[in-house]
Amino acid sequence: MSDQWDANAARKKLDDKPEILVCDALLDQTLFSGVGNIIKNEVLFRIRVHPLSTVGKLPPAKLRELIKQAREYSFEFLEWKKKYVLREHWLAHNKRECPRCLAPYTRAYLGKTHRRTFFCENCQKKYT
Repeated sequence: MSDQWDANAARKKLDDKPEILVCDALLDQTLFSGVGNIIKNEVLFRIRVHPLSTVGKLPPAKLRELIKQAREYSFEFLEWKKKYVLREHWLAHNKRECPRCLAPYTRAYLGKTHRRTFFCENCQKKYT
């Protein structure tokens, strides 16, 4: 959220780690400082990317979207948290059903950190 944060630097770091899972990339504090589990789940839902996708397989437009949404959602997260309305805005985290297609969410402990992840097998494409 810092004004010094550089999306191009984040892109270069991601390009250097093509085999990393996107669920791990978002939680990597050297890439996205401050992004936590809720933001990870919500960003991946917003951009329709499966958490077990690898960074190197994302199309360039999806990679740009990942970077943009990680930052954008972080600001929204803070604003909603200050207003005590954060949970009202969750579309994926801790939910049982996808609001897009009404399919049940998959809940799994994924990535190297084994963090709880909510995702829709229908709506979120896996890039591997």
